Amino acid sequence: MHPHSFRNHLGHWASRVAVDVVFASASIGTTATATATATATATATATATAAWTNDDNAIAAREAAAGVMAARFAEPIPHPVTGFGTLLNYTNAAYPFTFGLGGINQGQNWLFANLLFYCFMGLLVVTFVYRWVWIAKSHLRLLMTMGRWEDQRYWMYNHSTFWPWVKKHVIYAPLWRVRHNREIQLSKAISIGTLPSRYHAVLLLLYLASNLAYLLIIDWSVTNHNSVVAEMRGRSGILAAINIIPTVLFALRNNPLIPILRISYDTFNLLHRWCARVFVIESTIHTICWAVNVLESGGMHQVHVSLSTSTSYTWGMVGTVAFGFVFLTSFSPLRHAFYETFLNVHRVLVWLGIAGVYVHLDKSKLPQLPYVQLVIAFWLAEWAWRVARICYHNVSRRKGITRVTVEALPAEACRVTFELRRPWHWKPGCHVHAYLPAFALWSSHPFSIAWAGNRPRSPPLEIEMEKITNGNTDTHFRNSTHDPHNLHHDRPSLRTRTSNFSRKGLATGTTGGPTVATISEVTHKPQTTNIALPRDAAVTTVSLVMRARTGMTRHLYNRAAANPSRTLTTWGAIEGPYGGHDDLASYGSVVLFAGGIGITHCVGYVHHLMLAYQAGTASTQKILLVWSVPNTEALEWVRVWMDQILRMESRRDVLRIQLFVTKPRHRGEVISNTGSVQMFPGRCNPATILHKEMQERIGTVGVTVCGPGALADSVRGAVRGVVGEGAVDFVEEAFTY
Repeated sequence: MHPHSFRNHLGHWASRVAVDVVFASASIGTTATATATATATATATATATAAWTNDDNAIAAREAAAGVMAARFAEPIPHPVTGFGTLLNYTNAAYPFTFGLGGINQGQNWLFANLLFYCFMGLLVVTFVYRWVWIAKSHLRLLMTMGRWEDQRYWMYNHSTFWPWVKKHVIYAPLWRVRHNREIQLSKAISIGTLPSRYHAVLLLLYLASNLAYLLIIDWSVTNHNSVVAEMRGRSGILAAINIIPTVLFALRNNPLIPILRISYDTFNLLHRWCARVFVIESTIHTICWAVNVLESGGMHQVHVSLSTSTSYTWGMVGTVAFGFVFLTSFSPLRHAFYETFLNVHRVLVWLGIAGVYVHLDKSKLPQLPYVQLVIAFWLAEWAWRVARICYHNVSRRKGITRVTVEALPAEACRVTFELRRPWHWKPGCHVHAYLPAFALWSSHPFSIAWAGNRPRSPPLEIEMEKITNGNTDTHFRNSTHDPHNLHHDRPSLRTRTSNFSRKGLATGTTGGPTVATISEVTHKPQTTNIALPRDAAVTTVSLVMRARTGMTRHLYNRAAANPSRTLTTWGAIEGPYGGHDDLASYGSVVLFAGGIGITHCVGYVHHLMLAYQAGTASTQKILLVWSVPNTEALEWVRVWMDQILRMESRRDVLRIQLFVTKPRHRGEVISNTGSVQMFPGRCNPATILHKEMQERIGTVGVTVCGPGALADSVRGAVRGVVGEGAVDFVEEAFTY
């Protein structure tokens, strides 16, 4: 350590036990002068000699033992606080409060840190009890009603007014009026994000208020303002250290609280963002308070010297700057505009910031170091688990790496099928993170699983369309199949068509392919496949539908569409499954709303519920799928899978489909049908649909939605409008990253 540092520490300690003038001259003069003038007392002389020969650890140990640097009766710490660097002016009134525990009330610090921790744990316990009571109720309802509709009368009704009121005004309620997941757009290119629900807003308000209260409960009556600043430094530091734990834990995809509490990652991501903001603000306050006293003690020169001579201060500043940059770049407009860049830079800066905090605490031997060690352990364990799962399912010594087939579809979308190397367990309503290194080096993106199979398959459309076209007289399609120059027209889902989903068009023979409605009529035959619930069997193929937007999805679509066959093969991997906490099988009536590409979330539910209905293992007796699409071309995204569903046995007894085409190209393109598959022009009205379904419901009604924020908010509002009419639950799938 620099000699000036020893001299400053010596002067500070000696000024409390001997004559100020004597030890002041000792600190300013040479070693010989200090020794000569320290004859005031024998104890002071011995201590002065030790101070010149020992390091920071010895100094801090004496200060802690004497209670000088912890003037507010701080609790003892395992190790003395060290790593202060060189101090230049110990005669200034601010000097005792520029380092160590001077002016810090450690007792209150630990009290409020423990209070914050217990509040977190209490909230987790309450949420755990609520979720598991809800799960137990759903399971009991399933056991008592599966395969029968006669026993569902009891479950149709609310048996109190309290719980429907809580659902309507707290749990399902948006923050204000209707808007929740609909983004707040400043312009077409700039979005400032979404609003939390009312329940989440209450939680966040309590969290922010408690942190603010803990931060401000300090001794404002002290006459020395430097002591108040020092106490604020200590309080903000320990609160920031404990808040880093939920900040990192809530950001992990494999956060263990997600399966335990059955809460979506989207909710934890919301909490992560707010915990991170509080953590960064408290870290910044901690740094500012340190700088205020150091500036008053010796000006900018002292700040420079402290940062240059103290490893702890240097890395603490690195951590503050890194997290401050993360804070500024994580606001919604920047995050959404440059999401892939943001994500990679975000991870690097967070690792740098955590490293800075770790070194800062370690070099100073501060007792908050285990908090950061716990965070690092969480993060490393989660990454190790992710890598292990990815490698296990996607890499095989015998089969190689997962093969990916990409098919360009109409309406600028791709069907992406992963042929996994090892079996994988699928759950309805789940999503995965897809890795395609050839198009996005190490980035991954979340996508709902549209379909999963338990064996490798041929390109999906050829077999299905061969069955369908046996009963179709489309001359154009038959002729095109023999033209070697039009191979991409062999796949009707890849052809450009005028109105393939119009019943009128099929009857007149003017369309380029069959409609969804006619598929159910022409090919309504039981499949000969084994009726086994998908979630009970391992699957080896997973299909996603990716809408071309920007970045990876746009690049992928352009490459596939540019090939003559409109297909390409590459390699990649999937990580998951995530989500899918409720398979909806305990509900007597299920209503699924999908907007655009959100249909991928609903198709798996429909298939699973139909299989469970056939096997007698579900309570579900009525299924209504409502899909809103911009044009009929978008219907091709899932037509191959809807074909299989519509040909399932007893489908007409259970499943109804309503298609709403919001931008039909002409009046004759959409005709309202009277069968189980209906098409309507314009937007759907969720309130009207749900009101009708509630009048005809069987048992408890389960409502789920996946789609644009405006549709999700309208469905949420519709559910709130009917929650008092009978038993109804609402599940929303959203990716508001």
